[in-house]
Amino acid sequence: MIRISVDPGFGNFKIATIAPGTIQVAVVPSVVGVGETDLGLLSLGKLSRRKRRREPDEVTCGGVTYLVGENVARYARPVQRMDFLRLSDGPELRALFYDAVFRLLDKGSHQAALMIGLPVEVMADRRQALDTLRSLKAWMLGQHCFTVNDSPLVLEVSEVRMMAQPSGAFFAWGLDNSGRWSRPKADLKAPVAVCDIGFNTLDLFAVEGGEIAGRFTGGNTAGMRRAAELLINAVQARYGVDLSLHEADALLRQKRPRLYTAQGEADLRSLVTQALDTTAAGVLHFVERRWGNGRQFAHLLFTGGGAEMLRDALLRQYPHGVVLPNPVTANAAGLARYAQRVFKA
Repeated sequence: MIRISVDPGFGNFKIATIAPGTIQVAVVPSVVGVGETDLGLLSLGKLSRRKRRREPDEVTCGGVTYLVGENVARYARPVQRMDFLRLSDGPELRALFYDAVFRLLDKGSHQAALMIGLPVEVMADRRQALDTLRSLKAWMLGQHCFTVNDSPLVLEVSEVRMMAQPSGAFFAWGLDNSGRWSRPKADLKAPVAVCDIGFNTLDLFAVEGGEIAGRFTGGNTAGMRRAAELLINAVQARYGVDLSLHEADALLRQKRPRLYTAQGEADLRSLVTQALDTTAAGVLHFVERRWGNGRQFAHLLFTGGGAEMLRDALLRQYPHGVVLPNPVTANAAGLARYAQRVFKA
C-alpha cells in the first residue's frame, strides 16, 4: 500500500509520497477544461524553432475526456471554480486527482491510503468538515479506472483521512521521512505558528505543547487570487484584454511579465508590482490582527506559493520568521510524512 498525501490547492494540485530515502512530489496546475489537443494537420511548418510548450494532459474518466494542467487555455476555456465545494467532489477535482496520481505513480495498478489536506476554514467548521469528508469518501474509496494520455491506471483506495493544510507545513518542519519527530523535544512544546498563503486561502495555524492554539488559528480567502484579480482589472482597464485567473497568476510569477495586445507588446511590471504590494498589505493586515508582532512564537513559518511571492514583505514585517524550503509543496510533503506515522504498512 502506498501512503499518499493530497493538497488540492486552487492554484496547484499537489500530491506526495515517501519513497525509500526521499519524498516524491507531483504538482499539477489546477486548471481543467473540456476540449482536445489534436489540431489535425494545422501547423506553422518549420517557421518557428522555439521549444514547444508542454501540452495539457488528457484525462479520461466516466467516458469524458478533460484537459488538465499546463496550457489548457490554448485549447479550451478553463473552469474557474473557487468555492470550497470544489474540494469535496466534482469533475474538475477528479480530473486533477487522477492526473496528479499519474504523474506521481505512472501507469499500472496501485493501492493507496490518502491523507487529504483542507483549508483551516473548512476544518474549523465541524459540520462542513464532516460533510466534506463524507463526500470525499463517497467517491474516493474503492477502485478507480481511468486513463491519462491513453495510459491506463487502476487505483484502489482503502482509506481516506483529512487534516488542515498548514499542519502539513508543521510536519514538514518537525518530522522525518519515517514520521518520527526529528527536532529537539523542546520544539514540540514551544509555540510554533504557520502562515500558509495559497491561491484562494490564507491560513494561520498555531501549535503549542502538541495542541492547536485556537486563539491564533484561523482562515480567510485573501490569498494570491486577490493579486490575480487586481491584475485582471488593471489589464482590462488599460488594454481591454481579458485574462483568466490562472493566466494572471502566471504573469504574477514571471520575472519579465509581458503581454501582446492590439497596442503592441506591453510591459506589465508596474501593474504586477502594484497588485503584489496591495495583496501583501492585505495579507499582513490579516496576520497582524491575529498574531500582532508574532513575538509570542518561538518559531514562525511561512509556506504556500504566496509566501515565496511575498517573501520580502513578510520578512520585513516578521524578521524572525522563515519561509520553508519548497513552500509550494511543503504541505504535501509534510502530510506525506505524517501519513507514514498513522497508516499501517
